[in-house]
Amino acid sequence: MLAVRKVVVVAAVLGFGPLAPVQADIYTLTDDNSTATFKTSGDAYSTLGMNSWTVDGVDHLFQQWFWYRVGDVGGESAIDTLDLVLAGTTDTNFDGDVDTLFLKYEGFGFTTEVRFTLDGGAIDSGASDLAEQITITNTGRQDLDFHFFQYVDFDLNGTGAGDTVEFLNANTVQQHAENAWLSETVVTPAANHHEAADYPYTLNHLNDQSPSTLNDNDFASGDVTWAFQWDFALAPGESFQISKDKQIVVPAPGAALLGMIGLGLVGWVKRQLC
Repeated sequence: MLAVRKVVVVAAVLGFGPLAPVQADIYTLTDDNSTATFKTSGDAYSTLGMNSWTVDGVDHLFQQWFWYRVGDVGGESAIDTLDLVLAGTTDTNFDGDVDTLFLKYEGFGFTTEVRFTLDGGAIDSGASDLAEQITITNTGRQDLDFHFFQYVDFDLNGTGAGDTVEFLNANTVQQHAENAWLSETVVTPAANHHEAADYPYTLNHLNDQSPSTLNDNDFASGDVTWAFQWDFALAPGESFQISKDKQIVVPAPGAALLGMIGLGLVGWVKRQLC
């Protein structure tokens, strides 16, 4: 399941300057010990969306991206099928590296804006943070019955096997591999549905041209993926905003227990002895 990565670094835009029309389809964010790469368009053979998150030289992510559906006729579509009308990067902490990416997609009667902010840890700390804000706005004249999906496929420690994922509640999911932990918290609002599954179960359903509702399965192990689903109505001019945060922790040898306590994973980690 591991993919060949293609990385192009785009020039930094210091501060919060005006965003330019789209000029590239691959963006890389960098902060301290971390980099994250995003591919905003491509062909059927590309891994679209956020397709790497490297912490201290190890890539832990295969794909994270977003799907949507309006109404209950037909299936979901990835947001990259919409028109990307604005895209740009900023250096929000003025350290010379771009750490924030803004994307604005335009559909028929709505827009979807996504902002990613990477906050790396100290070199060799094994820690990294990614904040995400998503805003869907009804720009048309009719109410919209909207369904929005976040799909995630982490390969912790750079491998797509042996991971465990569990939803603790409607707002929090945690994934574990040998000496590596990932946690996502949805700050607001809580999702309506979620799903933990083995690859490629959820991805197949999002791409099968039929309307999907995630099955609320809480636990999976192996080559795991997970997803959130938000269902909401938007009147003309209204917006719906999702705010969430991810953390990766890869403790140094001997510090594993401390990392487990920090992420609230004691009593949850399941080990397999060969």
